[in-house]
Amino acid sequence: MKQQKLIAALNVLLIAVICILNYFYQKNGFDFALKCTCSGLFVLLGLVNCVYAFSARKGDRRFGVSMLLGLFLAFLGDVLIGYNFIVGAGVFALGHIFFVIAYGFLLRPRLLDVIVSAVLFVGAASFLLFSPLLTFDVPVFRIVCLVYALIISSMLGKAVGNALAHKTLTTVTLAIGSALFFFSDLMLVFDWFIGRWDWTDNACMGTYYPALCLMALSVFLQTRNQKTTT
Repeated sequence: MKQQKLIAALNVLLIAVICILNYFYQKNGFDFALKCTCSGLFVLLGLVNCVYAFSARKGDRRFGVSMLLGLFLAFLGDVLIGYNFIVGAGVFALGHIFFVIAYGFLLRPRLLDVIVSAVLFVGAASFLLFSPLLTFDVPVFRIVCLVYALIISSMLGKAVGNALAHKTLTTVTLAIGSALFFFSDLMLVFDWFIGRWDWTDNACMGTYYPALCLMALSVFLQTRNQKTTT
């Protein structure tokens, strides 16, 4: 019990630090060093919770490992996307795939997951293909965004499907975190490919880090709420 309280306190501390640094990151003109620091901290948060899952021997530890890999790839995507959009987006997409795999360890895939994912993707793809607001100076960027939209729609669809099928603190936290992640990526598209509004980059990063914090926190929540396994 003492260990659980310690890990819970560490989660609160790290999330608070990330949110405070996120504020200064945006306040200081989206400083790259602060961005890398924030992203590195959510990987650390996931690592702490994954190590706790193994030490406590609770729940399905494959979930924690898959989430940690997704968090690390999100960190790597943060570093790379500023240098090369396609490479960065590809790394992010791979990270989302690991998140989907992790969600599958909580609950096996269901028809509900597919339906929600399909509805989300149809909406996202229609926007990317037909919105007159979007401008893709490099045509391949539209294809990259479509592939990315398919993957992140699957991630959010699976998270929402899990929460609807089996409502727990873990599944609800993941659904909220995934929804924030989806919204953050939408704001990124607004910022990069529409560019009419000054607030979109703040909206993107203002929801991105809370999303990753919630997703890293879910590893602790899942471990805390599961019985000890052998």
